[in-house]
Amino acid sequence: MDNQQQDASCSTVKSEQDTNVEEQTKTTQQNTQPASNQRKAWFTNERLNLFLALCAIIISAASFYATYLQASAAERQVKAATWPWLEVMTGNFDEEKNSEEITFYIKNSGSGPAIIKYVKFFHDEKSYTEIFQVIKNCCFDIYAYQEQLNKLQSESPEINFFEKFGWLYTGVSNNRLLASGAELNLFGFKKTGFNATQWDKVNDQRFNIKTEICYCSLLEQCYLSDGRGDVKEIEQCE
Repeated sequence: MDNQQQDASCSTVKSEQDTNVEEQTKTTQQNTQPASNQRKAWFTNERLNLFLALCAIIISAASFYATYLQASAAERQVKAATWPWLEVMTGNFDEEKNSEEITFYIKNSGSGPAIIKYVKFFHDEKSYTEIFQVIKNCCFDIYAYQEQLNKLQSESPEINFFEKFGWLYTGVSNNRLLASGAELNLFGFKKTGFNATQWDKVNDQRFNIKTEICYCSLLEQCYLSDGRGDVKEIEQCE
């Protein structure tokens, strides 16, 4: 009887031990299952590297944009510091000489020097490159007037008939450098007792004489001006 009880106890203990061994084996098997069967972590090394790469790209783009803005602002400052502004001024009285004199001149009211490429004149919807041609077609025959003065001058060289009778003087404007605040005479016509009729005709028409000025800055930025405040930027002067 005692032997049977001992055998039963041993069987019970062995069963419990076998059960514990099976549970431990299952647990070990679960822990040693392949990584593909386990739930992966979201924040992996690959995603970390991708995140850092994106951050580097964003920082580089921001730095590039800031550099671009700084360079653009510097370019505008240089452009403003070298920007010429040409306008044509006219008058019919010289206060210094206290005399009646028609004048046309270009004034650089900008902050930088201007390289004048060309000046054109317009009257009655016709364009001219020489002011003498404008005066001939709008007012009087300047060439005939010049011929008469030359004839008188040759007969009496001791007398300056051009100064005495009054002559229209002109200035060279093409390919000229005009500094900031400087002026360049286009033409002038002094009134005398001998040329009052011609002078009055020019004076009546002087506001009908239009101009077109093409000029460039030292940075080779070119502009087209009508001489009266309408200025537009162009690629280059013709």
